[in-house]
Amino acid sequence: MSAIDLRDSFLRTALCMRLGVDLPIVQAPMAGGWTTPALVAAVSNAGGLGMLAAARLSLDQLREQIDAVRRLSARPFGVNFLLAPPDAMPSDVAGMQRALDAGRSRLGLAPGATSLQLPPSPMNAQFDLVCQAGVPVVSFAMGDPGPWVDRAKASGAFVMAMATSVADALRLQAAGVDAIVAQGSEAGGHRSTLDLPSGVEAPLVGSLALVPQMVDALQVPVVAAGGIMDSRGVLAALVLGAQAAQLGSRFLLATESGSFAAYRRRLIEATETDTVITRALTGRPARAFHNEAIRAVDATAAPILGWPYQALAADDIYAESVRQNDIEWAPLFEGQGLRMARECSSAAEIMASLEAGLREQLKRLVGSPSVRSLTTLTKPTGPALKEQLGFPELSAVARKKKSFVAMNAVSSGLKVSWRLWVSMTSASRRVSNASCNWRCWS
Repeated sequence: MSAIDLRDSFLRTALCMRLGVDLPIVQAPMAGGWTTPALVAAVSNAGGLGMLAAARLSLDQLREQIDAVRRLSARPFGVNFLLAPPDAMPSDVAGMQRALDAGRSRLGLAPGATSLQLPPSPMNAQFDLVCQAGVPVVSFAMGDPGPWVDRAKASGAFVMAMATSVADALRLQAAGVDAIVAQGSEAGGHRSTLDLPSGVEAPLVGSLALVPQMVDALQVPVVAAGGIMDSRGVLAALVLGAQAAQLGSRFLLATESGSFAAYRRRLIEATETDTVITRALTGRPARAFHNEAIRAVDATAAPILGWPYQALAADDIYAESVRQNDIEWAPLFEGQGLRMARECSSAAEIMASLEAGLREQLKRLVGSPSVRSLTTLTKPTGPALKEQLGFPELSAVARKKKSFVAMNAVSSGLKVSWRLWVSMTSASRRVSNASCNWRCWS
């Protein structure tokens, strides 16, 4: 197998092949108008998986967006649903509305209403539409998708769900999902917990720790998410055992996204310390830019309203902020990888940059003198592979592991060789503890 074949086989993971995509890159579904059909189609056309966000869309709007994606692309794409049920209706919203009236005054709006009424949820009808339309991928966040999985699979969809802890990921696997997105603490947007009682803090486990723990614990593929902005993050996710990486913030700077001008400038100028985890915007923990809206809510003695009443109370402010290009009172969800993207470009250009970066890094690593001899190995499997690489007999526990890396270890000695090289220190360039390294990557 040539170095080029090695790079191609490493990038086109088992999950890529199952989804019918060319690159291990998923565009995160971002509600609020940021994820447009043009963005989704452009990512899919470039070899990734584009995702629509159903949240905050009417049934007709979702239908129009699905149709628009299909007019622009014949490649696989998906639709995401948020499952978090409403918290108890607040008995008093007047105090919170007084705090929010500072934003209304800035934007020229009338004082906020002192009573709130949730509109009927369109999700049941939206889900029926997605199943009837045969959307290839259905994903869920912020709740247990158990009641929805069988119906989605019956329609032919591949089902994904997001988790912030191994415990939640195991519950999602038991519910029958086909792949799990590991949401690291660096990720922008809402924390995707299955259960989150009011007042309980959401898990905040970083991607570097979370992804390999999920890979070890699960039988289904893992997609890494959180702070990934360029090819280095995608490659790191693959080395950790994920079969793809999900990027959200990077695609907010795509010319096809619905992000407004001031939002884009803020993204370009921001640093990794400019975001916070807060309930102030929607009533659920979410990572966002720290702005006047959050500071006003934090400063009031009034309790934060539950999900999604906090967002409902400020809905007029959020909408007007976008119209007026005002970032101080808009809900600007954003991850922590902010310094790694400093310009706007098309989604196709972003995807091309990610692919080129991945291939260049793999070319550099595979072409290194330290691993050149490994890339000339024949393609042994099983005991023959272990003998060439100097591995002791695998333990029963190691043989039972079914992670993606272990499957690749059996099918391609070259992949194992490359991953082992990554785990070596630059000083020794030797596999000083082969047994440990094998178990770490199996």
